[in-house]
Amino acid sequence: MAYKVQDKSQWSRAEHFKFYQGFTHPWYNICTNLDVTELYKYCKQYGHRFSHAYLYLTQQALNQCEPMAYRIVGDEVRIYSPMCVSVALLANDETVRFCDLPHKPIFKKFTQSATEVEKRIKDSSFILEQFIGKEMRQDTIHMTVLPWVDFTSMTHARDTKHPDSIPKTALGKLTQEGEHWRMPFSIEVHHGLVDGLHVGQFINTLQGLFNQPSLLDLSN
Repeated sequence: MAYKVQDKSQWSRAEHFKFYQGFTHPWYNICTNLDVTELYKYCKQYGHRFSHAYLYLTQQALNQCEPMAYRIVGDEVRIYSPMCVSVALLANDETVRFCDLPHKPIFKKFTQSATEVEKRIKDSSFILEQFIGKEMRQDTIHMTVLPWVDFTSMTHARDTKHPDSIPKTALGKLTQEGEHWRMPFSIEVHHGLVDGLHVGQFINTLQGLFNQPSLLDLSN
């Protein structure tokens, strides 16, 4: 995992960081709706997996918005690059598996890799000992997909005894409204690292990419 360390003495929000570090619950959540009309139609027309398309474009948006790459590790604030996505999947027994999708700048390679990784993870057992004592991967965000729920608010499970600063996101039910399709989107971030301005910039970047689905085939 490649990263650089933020020089706090030159960081404009160093005092804000220290302020929120004193909170017992420094995370906040924002929910909105994403218009996925163009992306959904494009995937149907060209035979792309819709789920892989929005995961790939989320990865692209992460790598265009630096505050989403900030992480607190020990006494350091690190900036990771490149960023990838970790997504929760349902296995065949209808229990959750956690799937790290490697960073791939080209969609064709991303979807090939994601297909292989998802199959391997879904076929594996969930073993608690796989997570105990393991260092948490930092160059990622945690994403869940709730295709059954058109949610308007969202919270995420966190271990407050061992706090982390990894953003947690969720996408909900694909819903048609007239000629448009939308999905609810939730994002939870650490306020010591990310302000509402940055969340807004990330959401706008993500929406902009969803509006340009031809990017999926730009480099193929």
